[in-house]
Amino acid sequence: MDAKPFVLVVGLDLADTASGGFALDQAARIAMRIPGSQMHVVHVRADERSAKGNSNETAGLLRLYVQEKATELGGLARQSVGIHVRLGDSARELAQLATEVGADLIVVGTHKAPHLKSLFVGSTAAHLMAAAHCPVVVAGPRPKAEPSQTIAIESPCPDCLQMRSSTVGRTWWCPRHAESHHLHDHHVYSYQEELPFAEHDSEVTAAVAG
Repeated sequence: MDAKPFVLVVGLDLADTASGGFALDQAARIAMRIPGSQMHVVHVRADERSAKGNSNETAGLLRLYVQEKATELGGLARQSVGIHVRLGDSARELAQLATEVGADLIVVGTHKAPHLKSLFVGSTAAHLMAAAHCPVVVAGPRPKAEPSQTIAIESPCPDCLQMRSSTVGRTWWCPRHAESHHLHDHHVYSYQEELPFAEHDSEVTAAVAG
């Protein structure tokens, strides 16, 4: 029996292609890294006027948009992509479709880069996370950090990467960095070949003051 594919559901609002673009870009990048994955792109309509005719038209626009993004990104054309148009509440319909297709991940977008609190309070994403049975990713532009809050991230050492790859994670640092990390002792790393761990703390004993 073939293994179950990794399934993504992507919420895309054709009235807000900026946020939809962020969602589809992020989902596509994930899908292209997982061979045999499936994407289901869904637009949820809120009104019921001429539902059948409008749904067919919307499906055509959605298909065209996905094809354009596939050309733009490259590689997406090889993915299995489903097109869906639903009617009703966005959060409910996204969660419902995710359940129907056995989704492993739901991706929705935002065109703003708000503070983390305002991103979820009262939003579709907040309602979706409460209803969905799989993780939800909110994709959008990167927030602009204040100069005083900028975090400098160092590029990984090529020799350390080679060491981790060649030892399958048993050795984390190259010889040059192993000594410096041992001296400063600020990075604790342990390797276990498989779970569950062979050793563990079976109980916690309270310290007794002398």
